[in-house]
Amino acid sequence: MTKEEIINRIWERLEISKKEAAQAAEEVLNAVKEALANSDRVKIGGFGTFEVKQRKARMGRNPKTGEEALIKEGRTIKFKAGKPLKMTIADS
Repeated sequence: MTKEEIINRIWERLEISKKEAAQAAEEVLNAVKEALANSDRVKIGGFGTFEVKQRKARMGRNPKTGEEALIKEGRTIKFKAGKPLKMTIADS
């Protein structure tokens, strides 16, 4: 599903203008983005939790050459699905 498809679904279901639907979707996504940029957890009830995790530096391998290379430490996003989402996926 693309961002455009999300906007269309909001537009159809809430019977608002497409511009308002796009603004609503953009605001939600920006709120999530800002929270994660501040290393805050984002918990959406019935859906799941997004959180920023710190990865340690480690040794990796270049798949083409087989040469070892250092992979820098960094931050990444982890998503854990909530129970209702897991059940919806399992039932489909």
